Amino acid sequence: MLIDYPMEWRKYMIKGKTRIFSKNTPQEIVSKAKEINKVAIRTGGKPCFFFEED
Repeated sequence: MLIDYPMEWRKYMIKGKTRIFSKNTPQEIVSKAKEINKVAIRTGGKPCFFFEED
């Protein structure tokens, strides 16, 4: 599944990891990524974005 997201989101992702957002990601981006995940799970069965654990 091809996911289109803004390139500026990359500065919040952890380098060397696959689409994992760091803890300092703005809440607006996190909420949009979670919405994309919901659609990805419904259509493809797995999430596209992941989030750094506390």
